[in-house]
Amino acid sequence: MLKTLTNNPPPRSHYRVVTRIGMRADIDYFIENLAMMVVSGLGISSALESIKTEVRSRRMKRALTQLIADVEDGVPLAIGLEKLNLFPSHVTSLVRIGEASGKLSQNLKVVARQQEKDRMFQSKIKSAMMYPVFVLVLTLVVGIGIAWFILPKLATVFSQLHLKLPLITKVLIATGIFFNESGAVAVPFGLAVLAIVLYILFGFSKTRWIGQGIVLHTPGAGALIKESEVARFGYLLSSLLEAGLPVVPALTAVRDAADFPSYRKFYAYLCGSVADGNSFQKSFVAYPMSRAYLPIPVQQLIVSGEQSGTLPQVLQKVSDQYEEKTDTTAKNLSVILEPILLVIVWLGVVMVALAVILPIYSLVGGLGNQIDNPSSSAVASTEQDQETIPVVESSIASSTLPILPQLTILGSGLGYVNVRSGASAAADVISKVYPDEMYSYKDQSDGWYEIALTATSTGWVYGKYVSREENDIQ
Repeated sequence: MLKTLTNNPPPRSHYRVVTRIGMRADIDYFIENLAMMVVSGLGISSALESIKTEVRSRRMKRALTQLIADVEDGVPLAIGLEKLNLFPSHVTSLVRIGEASGKLSQNLKVVARQQEKDRMFQSKIKSAMMYPVFVLVLTLVVGIGIAWFILPKLATVFSQLHLKLPLITKVLIATGIFFNESGAVAVPFGLAVLAIVLYILFGFSKTRWIGQGIVLHTPGAGALIKESEVARFGYLLSSLLEAGLPVVPALTAVRDAADFPSYRKFYAYLCGSVADGNSFQKSFVAYPMSRAYLPIPVQQLIVSGEQSGTLPQVLQKVSDQYEEKTDTTAKNLSVILEPILLVIVWLGVVMVALAVILPIYSLVGGLGNQIDNPSSSAVASTEQDQETIPVVESSIASSTLPILPQLTILGSGLGYVNVRSGASAAADVISKVYPDEMYSYKDQSDGWYEIALTATSTGWVYGKYVSREENDIQ
């Protein structure tokens, strides 16, 4: 029997999930108002007719029409609810016991309180997770915006600088180029893949356990879910036992109501173990991971309540205690997750900042060196351009040049001296001249000399690499 309860999921549970889609609000409204109307003394048929006029879902209206017809034909309310296949098994069990014992109104109130508790626990979890989810989504949107609209422009700027870029900048440029060329396809495709992954992890029934396991092991969120599950276990089992449901059917109902497969498996084990005649104490000891689902103090309270015959009261106290813990954890969850979110955002900002600042720092440093030592800049430039810049032969017909002051080219360590288009180390190299060659110069500026290369062209050489004749005009 234990094996059967553990391995086989409750029948119709999958079908129930399908049929309840889009009807959750109407179902909650039905339970709450049916309980109030029955408590006030209104007949079942009249109460159902009144509720039918208020619900909005067409499927719920059809379901209530069928239920009203069954009740008027003498079918018990519990059987009619079970035929609708819209309610968990513990709801129909409580209604059946209430009809048999004459406490239908009290049991309906218990069902309404249970629904309210479930909504409260789910609301706490959703509210606690809203802040981190919002921050992560906003970070994703900003990151996509930067990669799509800003990085391509930075890639264009850096590619024109002809600098030796660090690896992080190369990665940034490659990302910018990719988004510039394929962003219109890559971004929608990436969002679609993300949506599919999220659906597989949290929406698809056969793989939902993976996402639930991730959430259970998330710092802060896992503790909140465990405390909420303990509180719901205590309240639901306590309510079912106080309503007169035996322990085994009550545990079965708790199992059916569990959202997480790991908890459902644990409750199924308890149900089978108790059905085999074992006490809660033996069942807890025999299950290796029982303390992961019910803390040791809770287990001890349940064992004590079982032995003293006050199990429903003890479970209610457990529920109250863990409900308070759930409130505290929900309030503190944002504080717990905030450092993790800050680290994620900080890493993204630092990566982008380093990728942008390091090349700019290298560029500024290189300009500073050129200003402080223009000769070294000239040497470096000649090494880069020596294979691409044509050499102007020194055989210049002196007869074609006007009589101007003369200067002699000195050695530079490279065997030649660059001739530039302007009086600056940053100017373009237009030719080369060689040691011991003589040229007429036309002008001088900031230590540079403008020499005549041909009858129609001139260029500038740095004064460190030339020697003027003694009779030159200063």
